[in-house]
Amino acid sequence: MINIEQLGRTSGYAHLHNSTDQSAWQNLRIPVHCLNGGPGPTTLVLGGMHGDEYEGPVAIDALAHLLDVSALTGRLILVPGLNLPAVMSGTRLTPDDGLNLNRVFPGELHGSLTQRMAHWVTHTLVPVADNVIDLHSGGRSLHFAPSMLLHETEGVAFEMGLKAAKAFGAPFTILLREDHADMMIDAIVERQGKVMIASELGGAGILTSKTALLAKAGLLRALASLGHLKTVDPVPETVLVRLPSSDAHILSDETIIFAPEIELGSWVSRGDIIGWQHRIDRADRPPQSTKAVYDGWIVCMAGQGLVHRNDVLAIVAHSVDSD
Repeated sequence: MINIEQLGRTSGYAHLHNSTDQSAWQNLRIPVHCLNGGPGPTTLVLGGMHGDEYEGPVAIDALAHLLDVSALTGRLILVPGLNLPAVMSGTRLTPDDGLNLNRVFPGELHGSLTQRMAHWVTHTLVPVADNVIDLHSGGRSLHFAPSMLLHETEGVAFEMGLKAAKAFGAPFTILLREDHADMMIDAIVERQGKVMIASELGGAGILTSKTALLAKAGLLRALASLGHLKTVDPVPETVLVRLPSSDAHILSDETIIFAPEIELGSWVSRGDIIGWQHRIDRADRPPQSTKAVYDGWIVCMAGQGLVHRNDVLAIVAHSVDSD
């Protein structure tokens, strides 16, 4: 691990032993950067928790190499590709053990590779940070309208997080309570009373110029809100919404090809057609419509044309103002 007390820009690697069939003494080297501008808050910024989500790694890598440290207040600890094996293979899960890094927190010191990654973050990185920003996208299976996410809690940390999330300037800022939160990094950070914000900046396994630019500019705006930088530019408008519980997501009942009828990020009223389900393997089944179950914003849809049973077709978020 690098010396995070050293002023200026320091880059290096965290080392995790990983013995495999192909490499008995492999030493996994995860790039870590510290930008230390002196007294002030410390913010940990993570990308690549899942390997098929690209906006975070790109934005953090650019920040690590291009930010003028002399303009920085406090300290940034930057990890562009946290789950490096997944990033390098373009997979959501760690190829070595098949685990989802953001479902094994707080991790295990003597566990599998993914569990040891989580343990390192829990016991080495989070304790020295005041704030944590974890940048995600939808991966291959989901496509999100670019959004910032934070768990709906109470207290100063939540208020600071909400301010920073809005400052990011994504089209949507989403409040949520996830039924699997206890397995995620969010729970580790929130239990310590620290600021925790995350993102869903696109998806479908691709990176676009629009989402890449938003990730880079939005990260700078969020860091300015947390006291690291001067305000860099005007903050775009964001819509504050609340995500329903997972049992209210619109799921597919069988394997189909899903054809969206409307643009991601659109407002819908109950009964509006969101898209069409095509059963290409059935000669006797015409296309079936998928309809909104209540009023709200379409913040997420299936990321690929082929959708299997129990996969998400769409998620409709409530407008907080209308609650």
